[in-house]
Amino acid sequence: MALVLPEAVKRDVNSAFGEGHPIVVAGVTVDGEPTVSYRGTAQTLGDSALAFWTRDAAGSTLVSSLEAHPMVVCVYTNMPERRFYQFGGKARLNEDPEVDRTVYDNSHELEQQRDPERKGKAIVVELDWVQGRGFDGPFRLESNE
Repeated sequence: MALVLPEAVKRDVNSAFGEGHPIVVAGVTVDGEPTVSYRGTAQTLGDSALAFWTRDAAGSTLVSSLEAHPMVVCVYTNMPERRFYQFGGKARLNEDPEVDRTVYDNSHELEQQRDPERKGKAIVVELDWVQGRGFDGPFRLESNE
């Protein structure tokens, strides 16, 4: 069974950029080097995935590494409120135009302005686990799939 993100975690992720807490995505390049990027477009996709927009899929270091190293970790931090989460899962470049449309449309207006012609693509992270500290204290969720 897939994990189900709590509504409070979804709210935090979906409003992260607008509240000044962009999501950090960490992965591994094709050369085995760590890579980190800030994603203002990060959002939940359903109950058990995250997604974010990449403006230049062909030139993206993360996209070029997904076949060899699909595992990523995404991090949300809101220290003033003492809420922080780590999300681990397999990332992939999305191929569904409807998902691309949803991710772009749900992105903050400032991020949309950076790709007004919608030339980018969505990256989807199917979550294996989530851990952190939320409104109710520490927690860990895992997928049984």
